[in-house]
Amino acid sequence: MKRIVFRTLKITGISLACILLLLFLLPYFFPKSISDKIKSLANQHLKTELNFSEARLSFFNHFPALTLTLYDFSLKGSAPFEKDTLVASKEIALGIDISSLIAGKIYIDKIFLTKALINVQANEKGEANYNVYASSDSSAKNDNDTSGNASLKIEKIIIEKSHIIYYDRSFPMLINAKGFNYVGKGDLSKSIFDLVTHAEIDSVDFNYNNQSYFVSKKVRADLITKINTHSLSFVFEKNDLKINQLPVEFKGKFEFLKQGYRMNFKINSNATELKNIVTALPPEYLGWLEKTELKGTADIGVQLAGNYIAETNTKPDLSVTMGIRSGYISNEKAPSPVTNLFLNFETRLPGLNPDSLYVNIDSIFFNIDKDYFSSIIKVKGLKKPDIHAKINTEIDLEKWDRAFGFKTFDVKGKYSLHLNADGIFARGQNPKNIRPDTIISSIPSFKFNSSFTNGYFKYASVSKPVKNIRFDMNAECPL
Repeated sequence: MKRIVFRTLKITGISLACILLLLFLLPYFFPKSISDKIKSLANQHLKTELNFSEARLSFFNHFPALTLTLYDFSLKGSAPFEKDTLVASKEIALGIDISSLIAGKIYIDKIFLTKALINVQANEKGEANYNVYASSDSSAKNDNDTSGNASLKIEKIIIEKSHIIYYDRSFPMLINAKGFNYVGKGDLSKSIFDLVTHAEIDSVDFNYNNQSYFVSKKVRADLITKINTHSLSFVFEKNDLKINQLPVEFKGKFEFLKQGYRMNFKINSNATELKNIVTALPPEYLGWLEKTELKGTADIGVQLAGNYIAETNTKPDLSVTMGIRSGYISNEKAPSPVTNLFLNFETRLPGLNPDSLYVNIDSIFFNIDKDYFSSIIKVKGLKKPDIHAKINTEIDLEKWDRAFGFKTFDVKGKYSLHLNADGIFARGQNPKNIRPDTIISSIPSFKFNSSFTNGYFKYASVSKPVKNIRFDMNAECPL
């Protein structure tokens, strides 16, 4: 028995040693041919400048894959950004299918990016820097071409600890993602394939038209994307995201056009907890959340659909819906919480044109003890807004202030408001004056009753408050 055990261990040890030795030596059997073929493949299919300081072939950088690792890698962008870097990485590793070596060919089936900067840019005309690939039909070929036995057959992409910037000045939209970790699987060599991905981002900033919407948000995503390389289209079939604590379902389609994009994105978060929505808001609200108790459920829906073509100023339609049910808000210093919070909100922005803005708040309601606030507000357009409003409230403003935990000001007093308004608000030039003189040419018909007693108001930055505020106001403008 001892002899059998010893012999088995001896054979196993020798086998493992041979395997390890083979792993060390195999890269040296192809010392320069693999590097030359991959360089030739890159030169044939890339229209821009590619540089790296050193190349090494090894099994151990991304075990068990055989990889050619390019150190200090950089790739320039396409015109008009040919002087700027599109991709820079401390190292990029190209995984090689070992079975292809036996057949005398080289298939690159994996790509590993580590500590990379991916810098995607587009100018005001929509011209982008990522058009670096030259098709084989347009590539220059010669008798000394050594890339015939090297080809891309990507099945896996891994990105680790990287930084992605997407800045489209024609939109204008900026996405800044730091701590980007990504795993994508799919047969990228096919013209139509499914890409299954998992992504984790430590911090995402989203800025549109110089206005920040997401700042320093964590994102976790599991995605299934159908990609058609012939039509350059992406179909997002099943995508589950988590923005901080907010679960989001994302579906849609994105397609490249000659001078722009065609898109149809749908983002939904159904029956999630109200506090999860606040975690997706800008950081200044998160401190408020720590001292505030939130309950209730909420639904959010966002859709962006249509063509975006900068040359013709064509833009997609945006719509947003939000609902809140059984909402409850209480700050730690509040004597009474906000209860029975109810909201139906809808807004549409056709062609991303502000003057086509449509807002429908139907309706918003909440209680603070026996006090209440109730309103229905509809607005269409901005230059000449068509307004329909119905607002009724009887409320103690001190309870309202403390329940929401506002820090910039303090307000107290009993406030009453009853408003009905319906019509168009418009401004124009006074035809009786030679000089330009803007006048109000139309206002909605309205009936307005309001009162304020024992009023108090103080900014946090001002030492003394305004006290003893009181008024009774009644106004009416019939048709």
